[in-house]
Amino acid sequence: MWRWASGTPRLGPVDARAGIALLIWAFHWSLWTFAVAVGGLAFFYILERFGFTLPVAFRAARAAIAGPVVHNGNPATPIHRFYREYP
Repeated sequence: MWRWASGTPRLGPVDARAGIALLIWAFHWSLWTFAVAVGGLAFFYILERFGFTLPVAFRAARAAIAGPVVHNGNPATPIHRFYREYP
């Protein structure tokens, strides 16, 4: 039983966090909430296809926005010393 305690919860082939979008649609039945629910399911499906979870996707987006340069505030140090090295 404890073997899967740290695993990501799933509803079939999709991450269970996609159920939040379906829950919104279940409480307010209209066309635009149905579109939001389908969009949420598509978003989580795309994340699943790329092998990301929601926290990992947020970290990847934050790293993409922040950029590859980390400055230490010392103008005497050359800039090429502060590029992050990605494997």
